[in-house]
Amino acid sequence: MKTLDPDHPIRTSLKVLLKTLLASASIIAILASTSAQAELLSTESFDGYTPGTLLSAESPAPTVAGYTGNWSGGLSQQTFAGSLAYGGAGYAAGTGNHIGVPASDPGTWWDGGETVRTMDSSLTVTSATTGTRYLSWLFQSGTEAQYQMLLLTDAAGNRKFGAGLSFNDEGGYDVIPNGGLTYDYEVNTAAYNTGVTANTTVNLFVVKFDLSAAAGADNVTVWLNPTLGGPGDPTGGFEVTGTDLTFDTLDIADYGANSAKWDEIRWGTSFNDVTTAPIPEPGAALLGGLGMLALLRRRRNR
Repeated sequence: MKTLDPDHPIRTSLKVLLKTLLASASIIAILASTSAQAELLSTESFDGYTPGTLLSAESPAPTVAGYTGNWSGGLSQQTFAGSLAYGGAGYAAGTGNHIGVPASDPGTWWDGGETVRTMDSSLTVTSATTGTRYLSWLFQSGTEAQYQMLLLTDAAGNRKFGAGLSFNDEGGYDVIPNGGLTYDYEVNTAAYNTGVTANTTVNLFVVKFDLSAAAGADNVTVWLNPTLGGPGDPTGGFEVTGTDLTFDTLDIADYGANSAKWDEIRWGTSFNDVTTAPIPEPGAALLGGLGMLALLRRRRNR
């Protein structure tokens, strides 16, 4: 078989293609490594729940990674058919149901407006927990200025984090300027205002917890309707630094009629885990590229 001259155009083209494939294979391998490190820990899409049924009446509650036992507490929150639709570009839409309080509910402070579910060890945060956790959920506020929050609490019910609408100083928490009129968040006993005017559309909250075993070294970042699809965390966000976080319970609090709604409560180890559609595993592309590389090497050696 005739051997091509080293400077033959075909051989030169094959060299260029070979280098391109090698570079592509390296990039794919890096993406594969990054994908393996990131992880979606839990998704609560309220799939398998019965629309029209109180969360606390679902017994046994549908199995959801990251949680244990049944919902308990409030006499208000129930399941509604269908997922909330978020209009932001790039968001991975849900496929289940959503929860809220019927508009006919009286919404009084004493009607048990908080429904809770205990986390298992994969989501629980203790003083020894380290690393980064991300939490996201969809939130649609009601039309009244009242207390409508997704909360993370400890076993004693102490609020460690929350975000949504907070009407006023409640339970010893800070007074929030424009509380109930703009979206708010809480970290331990300190309350903050985002300055974003409340509305009745579906909004996306994303929270980053940077956790350290050292005292006073936990940090929290809150995004509201952030830009999605970037290589990492988006710019902006509201930050609280130098705090201590511990929690083991998810708490859905709503003390108003014509209520708020929640959906797609997700936990993960990266921002994209809890917001965007999953990236296809690069294994097939990597194998295909390596196969082509082997074929070119074989032809080159002839």
